[in-house]
Amino acid sequence: MERTSASIALAVVLCASGSSTPVTAAPNARGDASHAALAKVAAAPASAKAAVDAKMRVHFINVGQGAATLFEFPNGAVLVDTGGEFNGMFDSNAELDAYLSTFFARRQDLGRRLTSLVLTHPHLDHTRGVANVLAHYPPKNVVTNGKTVGDGGALQVLAQNYAADHEGGPDPVGFVAVRVEQIPPTGLTNAVIDPVGGSPVDPKLTVLWGGIATNPGWGDTTFQNPNNHSVVLRVDFDQASVLITGDLEKKAIAAMLAKYAGSNLLDVDVYEPGHHGALNGTTQDLVTAMSPDYAVFEVGPKDRTGGATAFGYGHPRTDVIELLEAGVSKTRSPLTVWAATGTTNFELTPITKAIYATGWDGTVILEAGADGVFQVASPGGPAATLLDLNTATVAQLEALPRIGPTKAQAIVDYRTAHGAFATVDDLDHVPGIGPATVEAVRALVTIGPP
Repeated sequence: MERTSASIALAVVLCASGSSTPVTAAPNARGDASHAALAKVAAAPASAKAAVDAKMRVHFINVGQGAATLFEFPNGAVLVDTGGEFNGMFDSNAELDAYLSTFFARRQDLGRRLTSLVLTHPHLDHTRGVANVLAHYPPKNVVTNGKTVGDGGALQVLAQNYAADHEGGPDPVGFVAVRVEQIPPTGLTNAVIDPVGGSPVDPKLTVLWGGIATNPGWGDTTFQNPNNHSVVLRVDFDQASVLITGDLEKKAIAAMLAKYAGSNLLDVDVYEPGHHGALNGTTQDLVTAMSPDYAVFEVGPKDRTGGATAFGYGHPRTDVIELLEAGVSKTRSPLTVWAATGTTNFELTPITKAIYATGWDGTVILEAGADGVFQVASPGGPAATLLDLNTATVAQLEALPRIGPTKAQAIVDYRTAHGAFATVDDLDHVPGIGPATVEAVRALVTIGPP
């Protein structure tokens, strides 16, 4: 994000997996790491906690293949979506509940209540935890797109009914069903959408998109897709800004860009990539409009297979990572991760920019202050792991970009016939491999001892 004032103070705290490979740790280890990050904050001395509490923390909570993002402010907490993935290997409800329980144990001043619950749209990977959240961390406000169609529709209705049941009395719950037609050119905000006050920094929450009443000419399939009715939320904390687009897809993204053309409402510091890194959830025009410093995917790991998993959907896509590698301004310690070229097809992909993911890093916490000093508190994350050409198997080699099974077998056959590689450039001697392929894999491989 371009700025005319001092750069924003941000600290990145990652819940490292402790793994030496780019594949995520086991679910229980990841959950333990997530909770340990909160414990570390809670254990800070009183003077340090006072300084931290003058900031905004954005918790990108690891709920597997799904989304749950907690905005923590000095005077409140806003949860956007409730995850997440549920199968024999991972239970997002248990992970989210444990995380929120630890959070509220630290923030006892909030009385175990959310200031607001925002549901971007009624898909189960965004609404699965609604019932538990309402029961244990009841929100003072609820924001939805007003829609009920989708596999998570019943849970969105539950949240809307909760608000209706508590709209009277001494402690009423506010409710807004966002309609695009009601959003002005400056975005929509009111006491329900933006219920968090504060001094000296008053956070600002603005809705930029939501449910659409009339088809704008997209075609029935696109218009009926719940993703395109996602609530889009911009959160500002002084000069810090975050954008969450839910699962908004290309047609709706283009319409949103047109709606705010000529303004800086989409120019942000931090972007949560839309639709968990799906090919249809991020566009070049959107990245250009945002000019983000950071991107944080809410996505599951590659190593849990099945239908409703990152592996089954092919998230995040390498094309999206390439867009962000070109468009994100900040950097992180280089690492290699598994990213998808298609459904259930993954390859090792280098990351050099400040691109994070719950599937690689576990829960990610971004911390922003108003003092204008930029800081990365802990790079964390899994260590970058290079593939050793002298020991790699065919299966490992074929996951490299531009290799595949045929070239992978050729590498192993050449190594068997001629001995260990002395340099990465020796790959050029392998039949079927030339200089372009060598350059494509150079940053991902190494030469170990013979």
